[in-house]
Amino acid sequence: MKVKKIVVFIVLLILGNFLRLFIEERNIPDIEINEEVVYRKDEAVKENNLTKVAEKFDVNDVEYEQLLKMGFSKAKADKLIEFREKIGIISDIQELKNIPRFGETGLKQAEKYLFVDSEKIKNPEKNYKERNYIKYNINNSNEEKLKIIGFTKKEIKKLLLEIKKGNIRSNIELEKIIGTERYEELEKKIKFSE
Repeated sequence: MKVKKIVVFIVLLILGNFLRLFIEERNIPDIEINEEVVYRKDEAVKENNLTKVAEKFDVNDVEYEQLLKMGFSKAKADKLIEFREKIGIISDIQELKNIPRFGETGLKQAEKYLFVDSEKIKNPEKNYKERNYIKYNINNSNEEKLKIIGFTKKEIKKLLLEIKKGNIRSNIELEKIIGTERYEELEKKIKFSE
């Protein structure tokens, strides 16, 4: 008797599966693919996606929307634009590592899609809508401003001590602290009095 019940149960299970498959097969909707719509969608994606474009964009001219199209997150695009507003003109793509929480991935992405136009930065006011390097008074600078200017952590430590003592009154004194080469790199962003 038990064997009959098991056989009946198995037969019912098999019939139930066949019935389920039959019903599911009849309920599949017919889908037509409109090739024109797919083509338009692909073209729109190409227009809005700059990650596959071979050209690079000038970091001092690039717009927020273009950064998003290059794959920068909104936060990284915001930080880059904000940094550019604080610094004025970016003279080297490596300066982007001074952006707080921009990270190595942000810098690598920037190096892939952005560049500094060395000819245009020679006359920034003319080429960048009257934008120029923003000069920071070294004697009123805190750690954050010194980092934005481009000083290293080691240099910042030394500078903060000398700023507290009031020892930086001219370019000569600053040059003694950080060295001639570093001073020449950063001099266009520094002033010594208001």
